Amino acid sequence: MFCSFMSSLTIRSGTVKEVITPENSRAKELSELYHGLNLSNLRVDERLDVLLHVKWTVKEFETKLAKELIELIDREADLLNRGRKEKALEGLRKRITRCFLQILRDPRCNPEAERLVKPVPI
Repeated sequence: MFCSFMSSLTIRSGTVKEVITPENSRAKELSELYHGLNLSNLRVDERLDVLLHVKWTVKEFETKLAKELIELIDREADLLNRGRKEKALEGLRKRITRCFLQILRDPRCNPEAERLVKPVPI
């Protein structure tokens, strides 16, 4: 994902070392969840597992967008448990993916996003 690259340091000897920080570690985790949401041809139990991981990750953020995403995830889980077909869930899945992407771009939820999001001039 766009925020999950490692920071690097150049040592006196001239070699470059990658540094794992809590911020880029978190960004990597969020990136893996985003890619999991975009996987197709998952079994129902695998999709529910991905949705559950995303839901528990997003629950820690106290934003309107996070609450909306949790509601969408609950809706998809309910429809999956009722046996709805993949085709019927396409629109809902797009909404879930877009909503999660907006959360990834929010520096309050993903500190690494701050490096990539340009400040809006006042």
